[in-house]
Formats: sequence, C-alpha cells, structure tokens
Amino acid sequence: MSTKFIIRNPSYLIAFSLLISISLGILLYGTIKLEKKFEKKMLDISTSDVISISKNSSEVITSLLKDSKDYVTDIKTNPKLYKIIEGNLSILLTKNIKYAYLLYRDKRGVFRFLIDGAPEEDKAFVNQKFDIDSPKWLEIFTEKKPVLIKQPLLHQLSITYLVPIIYKDNVELILAIDFSVEKVEDINQIISVIKYAIITIIFIIILFIIAFIIQTIKYITVKKNAFIDKLTNVYNRNYLQESKDFINLTDYILVALDIDYFKKINDTYGHDVGDKILKQIANTIQFCVRKNEDIVVRYGGEEFLALIRTKRKNHLQALNVLERIFTTIQEKKFKISSEEFINVTVSIGVNLYPGKSRTFQDAFKLADIALYNAKNKGRDKIEIFSNEQDSNNFYMTINDVKDAIEENRVTCFYQKIIDNKNKQESHYEALLRIIARNGDIITPDKIFPVIKGTFISRNITKKVLEICYGKLKENPNVYLNVNLNPQDIINDSILTILKNYANEENIANRLGLEIVESEDIINYDGSKRNLLMLKNLGYKLYIDDFGSGYSNFIYLTEIKTDYIKIDGSIIKKILEDKVSYLVVKSIVNFAKEANIKVVAEYVSSQEIYEKISELDIEYSQGYLFHQPKKDFD
Repeated sequence: MSTKFIIRNPSYLIAFSLLISISLGILLYGTIKLEKKFEKKMLDISTSDVISISKNSSEVITSLLKDSKDYVTDIKTNPKLYKIIEGNLSILLTKNIKYAYLLYRDKRGVFRFLIDGAPEEDKAFVNQKFDIDSPKWLEIFTEKKPVLIKQPLLHQLSITYLVPIIYKDNVELILAIDFSVEKVEDINQIISVIKYAIITIIFIIILFIIAFIIQTIKYITVKKNAFIDKLTNVYNRNYLQESKDFINLTDYILVALDIDYFKKINDTYGHDVGDKILKQIANTIQFCVRKNEDIVVRYGGEEFLALIRTKRKNHLQALNVLERIFTTIQEKKFKISSEEFINVTVSIGVNLYPGKSRTFQDAFKLADIALYNAKNKGRDKIEIFSNEQDSNNFYMTINDVKDAIEENRVTCFYQKIIDNKNKQESHYEALLRIIARNGDIITPDKIFPVIKGTFISRNITKKVLEICYGKLKENPNVYLNVNLNPQDIINDSILTILKNYANEENIANRLGLEIVESEDIINYDGSKRNLLMLKNLGYKLYIDDFGSGYSNFIYLTEIKTDYIKIDGSIIKKILEDKVSYLVVKSIVNFAKEANIKVVAEYVSSQEIYEKISELDIEYSQGYLFHQPKKDFD
C-alpha cells in the first residue's frame, strides 16, 4: 500500500488500526478468561480433598450426636463428647488447612464458637462471638447445602468451606474449615505480563490513531488550500494533477469553457471587475452542476474545465447540465458595480467520450479543439468534438446539425395523408429536412442517429414546431402533423411552446402530434399525464410507426390516442407476407373496437392501396398519392 494511497484514503489505515485494537481486546478478554479458568481449575484440584475430609468429619460429628436432641447443649455439658469432637477437628489441620471449628447461631442470630480445633494459643473459647464477613454464611440456613467462600489475596486464595450439620431439617451446627490455595507464581506472572503488554499495545494504537486523525485533518486542510482556487473557490490545476489518475473518464463528459472577450473586460473595467466576473461565472457553473457528481476546475485565466457525470450509453442528463450552464450564463446579468451590470457569454468545447483517450491530457486536447472551433465560429457557442464520419456512409455531425439550426438551414417538406373514402387530402405530415451548405437535402435518417439523446434533438424539435406554427398561421385551412419523440413529451420547454400555441384560436385543433411508438412512452415519468394534457388542449394524438417494435394496446386506450400509423415496413410486405397481413389486420380490428382511426404508411402501389382498403383502413400516406414537397399544393 503506497504512502500516497494511505494519505488519500486515511480511513483504510484507521480501520486497520481499529481492527488490530479489537483483535487485541479480544485477546485480552481471552487472557483474563484463561486466568479465571486456570484459577478455577486450581481451586477444583485443591478443594477436592478438603471437601472430602469435611464431609467425613461432618458425618463423624453427626454420628456422635445421633442420640442427642439438643446438639449445642449436649456438647457444652458433655466434656467427653467435646474432647472427641475437638480431637477430630484438630487432626484436620495441615499446612494448608489453618482452622477447623464448629459454630452455632444463638436465638438472636449471632454466630458463636462451640468447638475450635486450633492449637491452644490460637483457640477460641466456647460461646465466643464470631463475626461473619459475607452474606454467604446465611445461605447455608436456607439452602442447607455446603457453601464455599473465596477471598482472593495477592499470592493465594483464602477459602472457607462450610458444611451444615442438620437435625430435624434444621441447621443446628456449622462445620467451618479455613484453608488456602497457593497461586502458581510463574503462570500468574506470565498471564499478568501478557495482560499488561496487550493493554499497553492497545493504548499505543489508540494514541497513534488519535495522532493520525489529527495529522490527516491537518493534511486535508493543507491540501484543500492547495487544491482550491482562492479567487473562485473551485478546484485548481493542482487538483487535476493530483487526482487525474483516480478519475474514471468513462463516467464523465469533458467540458472546456472559456469566457468570451475577457481581455476586453479587463481592459475596459479593470482587473478587479475581471475578478468579480470570474467569481460570478464560477458561482453560476457551481449552481448549475450537480453536487457530489460533477467536478469544476479553474484551468487557468478565464478558462474552466468541467467533468460532468454521465451514463455511458446516454449523455442526455449530462448535456442537460451543460445546456443549463450555457443558457444561465447567457441570460444572467453580471454585476460590475453597485449599479452596473453587463452581459457575458462563453464558448464551450465538449469531448463526449474522454474515456476513449489514453490519458487525461489527450482527452482534454479534444475538448480544447472543440473549444477552439467554437471561438472560430464567432464565440457564444457549444461545439462537440467528433471524428470524421465514414465517407461511404455519410451522417451529419452534432456540430453540423447545430450549425444548420443557427444558420436557418432547417426546413420541412410536406406529404399528404389521403382519406381512403374519397382519395382527397385530409392533412399533411411535416417531414424534417436540412439544407446542406452545398444545397443538398439531408433526410432524418442521416440526422437523428447522431443527435439522439442530446439537447440538439430538443432544439431541432423546437425549430420544426416554429416552422409548422408559421405554416398554420399562413394557411388557416390546412391540417398538419409534426413528429415528437418520447423525450419531447416530458420536456418543459417544448410543453410550454405547445401550451402557448393552444392559447391561440384554430392552432391546436389543426396540429397533430405524432409520437414514435416505443417502450419509452410508458417508462418516462409523466408522459401519460402530459399526453392527456395535450389532448385536452385540443391536439390530436398519433402513434407513429406502430407495430414495428414495442406495442402496448392498453396504453393506447389510456392516453386516448386518436390515430395509429401502421409502420411502413409492415405495409410494404402486406401483399406477399401472410404474417404482415395478419399483424395489420389485428391492429385494424383492435383500432375499430377502441374507436381509433388508422393510417397506413408507405402506400406505394395500387395493389397495396386495394389491400388496405379491403381491411377498411381509413387513411393512406405514400408515394402512390404524393411525394414530399417544399410547400402545400
């Protein structure tokens, strides 16, 4: 484990130290238990003989008193009996058995000597008061069983063993034997040394942990000061240098952001104002990103770098954050004095796939290239780095689409939808087209694959809605459909546009909303609620490309769909493929029951038209009747 790793992750070392301390604590507990177990074993061995001798002695005394009705009185008044019992107690004394005596308790409950087997110089006299030092002495009268009383001393265990002598189920006398058990000094010393060693080690580790925590806090404080830009309070380049090896670039998109014409701000208003602008820009970026997910760095001068966390297969959320940064800065008034405010713009370069680069620096270079392109195209732009596409399979790049929107090269072609009953125009569908700089017409199949899941997709939907709104205003008798994707249905800005259109007379009732059939319609939170809201505003709802993928008939009834457009890939095969015919037939039957009208797409021949007419499909769309054109006929 490297020093850098330990310093960056002090919790690992603290946890390791705590684990050692806990292990030693368990060992200490085990040692104490071992000591007690060892003492118990010593006690069991040492007391086994004493218990046996005491039992025999009590049986002898009991047999001597077998004809007596008052044990205490008979012993006091019968010298011969007294001497025999005294002799019996005397022979019990050994090196370890210090005292053997017979006690009784008088009518007041006071313990008194009856016979003492000790030598004459230590002997207690008859009726001498005996002071008990443990409540266990009283247990013998209730339990009527022998009692062992331990009194641990420094080098030995002092033990009193009490045996009841019972007459008519009452404890009349107590045979008490005091003896001691010597501790085995060597073992005791070893155990004590182990205990003290463990306690000392635990104490040292605790001191180490406390010192390490203090040092870590100091280190983090110092590092934080080293890693944070003092002016803007975001990370600085030192942070990147220290952390770049620990950042998994596949979890982020990499953004390079530069303040436009910052030198002019400094030259015009002074460096103090420039510093104020830098602080406000940094605060704005910090406000727009997600705490604990995204990383913001002041890379130098007026340039910032952001790592915005993303899902590896879907950049939508990350790009939403990026767009929020961009638009917030565009809309914000930046304060330069108590009364003056100025507008500030930024140029942004984006590397959507930094994880594909070998190093962080390589990944940053690609974002920097995109930033350079944004500046060259007039600043106040977002440019996304993308490699050249395969020339044999041309697709537009994200930047191509964004440029087309900004340069008003987005347009719509219009194709009629025919009422099968009279073969007359019912309404039109608006079909997205982009006019390339060389005049070529680019169709959606070359556009949507590269912008799916990005904010560019949302922006192009807004542009198409704006075009269709203009056409409806110019042609009050035309009915027109526009395509939306499931993400548009949950986007607040697009919903706001549609709500505003609905406030105008004769717009919502002539604008049909075609939503591509997919599982996303069901899965997106609020999509059903929003679709019902749009329907209540007067819009007609179409499910486009129905039957091509995920089909949920129940959902169609829940959102009160007005039209189903059967996917053209099925309609094209309806003549020769029985399965396609049965699929179309089942969709039509369901639609009739649910009171939903059906549109057949890709009706390209008279034979197909006749087949769908047999199935009583209400509407047709295809080259048989009309090719998409720049304007209405």
